[in-house]
Amino acid sequence: MPDGVIVGGWSYVIAAYSVTAAGLIAYAWSLVHRRRKAELE
Repeated sequence: MPDGVIVGGWSYVIAAYSVTAAGLIAYAWSLVHRRRKAELE
């Protein structure tokens, strides 16, 4: 096996994508929430 190659690293990739998706969903929810609040004012 060559040096510097990660074997079985898919769990890290899935974790990174999950964290990124959660952040994007939270940001989108924040935008919707702030827009609705601004429309009420």
